[in-house]
Amino acid sequence: MKRKSTKKKGWIIFFLLFLTLLLLLSTGKRGFIQQIRVRQERKRLERKIAELKEEKKKLEEEKKKLNNPEEIEKIAREEYGMAKKKEKVYRIVPKEKK
Repeated sequence: MKRKSTKKKGWIIFFLLFLTLLLLLSTGKRGFIQQIRVRQERKRLERKIAELKEEKKKLEEEKKKLNNPEEIEKIAREEYGMAKKKEKVYRIVPKEKK
């Protein structure tokens, strides 16, 4: 009888230790769950960095274009409707459909 109860207590203690260890490993700052969250956040941030690098590249190209006076004039005319002195600007307005 003693042997069965001792064996039973051993399994109970083992099971409790196992559950405690599992709980400690799965929670907290270094737990499995936190590690998964950190990896997901890292992937998201890496994608964001790639997007920002691409945007930076485009902005640098645009900056280079703005060093050219002809490009500045083109943008001023097309986007802002500006004209040189003594120059007339004609705007074509499409007909409205009735």
